[in-house]
Amino acid sequence: MNFLAHLHLAAHTGSSLTGNLLGDFIKGPLPTGLAAPFDEGIWLHRKIDAFTDGHPEHKAAVACFEAPWRRFGGIVVDMLYDHWLSQHWAAFSADTLPRFLAQSYGQLLADHRVLPEGLPLPLKRMAEQNWIASYQRKEGLAQALNGIGRRLRRPMPLGDALLTLTEGQWQGCEAGFLRFYPQLMSHSVQQLALIRADSGLVPPP
Repeated sequence: MNFLAHLHLAAHTGSSLTGNLLGDFIKGPLPTGLAAPFDEGIWLHRKIDAFTDGHPEHKAAVACFEAPWRRFGGIVVDMLYDHWLSQHWAAFSADTLPRFLAQSYGQLLADHRVLPEGLPLPLKRMAEQNWIASYQRKEGLAQALNGIGRRLRRPMPLGDALLTLTEGQWQGCEAGFLRFYPQLMSHSVQQLALIRADSGLVPPP
């Protein structure tokens, strides 16, 4: 999953928003030496990603892309899921998306001041420049994907992958997301309950 989904799932479960996003940047065993809520968020991030990557709906969406895009299908689908989450936000949150993002960015920047090395630069820029709002539009989504593609070892215009989906594929994958995401929300709650029941210790990923 990408930034918006991880922020939403962190809020949904009552875990650290910053910790959940740090899961993309901090690898290796837990605990990390950071404050316990950050480690808990990192652990939950890993559980969310594992559940997502193994889910039939996610796999089916990735399979819609032909070569050379199939290789990057996981990245593209994760970004598409953020797009559809933003499009269907009212179905999953009582808060408005702009308000949620403003509060989330505020928390991230507050945590930036207490983390030993601050936020990773992409997270800091995301919070300062409100990247996520652009995911609501297909054009903004394509631009975000192109930005990711420029950072690959062999740069690729990843936004072009969206153009390869037929209308039927787009609608089918969107419907698949709407079936999948409530399951992910429930899974996230269950996983966090398990870790918190284990005396607050963070188990191996």
